[in-house]
Amino acid sequence: MYHQPHNEETMTSGSPLTIGLTRPDGANDELAKAISSLLPDATLLNWPLLTFAPIPERQKALSAMARITAGDWAIFVSPRAVCFAHDLHDLTALPDLHWAAVGDTTTAAIQSLFSDPPQVHRPSSTQDSEGLLASLPIEAMRGHTVWLFRGQTGRETLADTLRQNSITVIPVPVYRRNCTRRPAHLSALPSTWVITAPESLRCLRQLADTLESAEDRARLLHCNLVVINARTEARARSLGFTGAIVRAEAPDDAALARACVVFKQD
Repeated sequence: MYHQPHNEETMTSGSPLTIGLTRPDGANDELAKAISSLLPDATLLNWPLLTFAPIPERQKALSAMARITAGDWAIFVSPRAVCFAHDLHDLTALPDLHWAAVGDTTTAAIQSLFSDPPQVHRPSSTQDSEGLLASLPIEAMRGHTVWLFRGQTGRETLADTLRQNSITVIPVPVYRRNCTRRPAHLSALPSTWVITAPESLRCLRQLADTLESAEDRARLLHCNLVVINARTEARARSLGFTGAIVRAEAPDDAALARACVVFKQD
């Protein structure tokens, strides 16, 4: 069962299994299908933790994009980065670039803008920064500037690894993340949360801090988490989450669904 939280529901750890899906609104459908195929009795709550908005420093991004020259690299971290960047400046009007994307959906977002889609370097293995790094021609990138289109923060591993290889990386923030507002009356609190963006953990911790009951705060901080990589797991621990954490084998829907099965209650 997959539904929006309702105010009249009581806060409970869930029975038999309640899973919070934390991607932005509208992005949880395929994940919900994957989980439901393995856990048909689980209750899935569509509980986005992040919203996105244009950056207030619009002129800074425009100034950065004006400095892009032919032969540079443009790396986009998500379809969202493509969308917000294109809203700022027509990406098809940029000089002749080398394009790269974190994930196939980001690749598709770039290519959809062009009548003659460019070649886009994409991850050859996992759909994340590590997968993209494994596919990039690092030697050929030296001497070129890489423009990293992202939110106000994020993808530090990608940027740092490129810099360690003597590649100039200039982040171009094109959107900002905000935590969603909690419902006026919290619905059933999931016992398990699927976290696909490390920044979501900050919002989940913020949610815990707003709970009136110490028991509810402790329960949320001791929830089960499904995460996409070791960095996200470490981030969760640093924010005070003490429950069980399962790392998915890959950051795709099928792997996330398999990870949720670990928390199935007999």
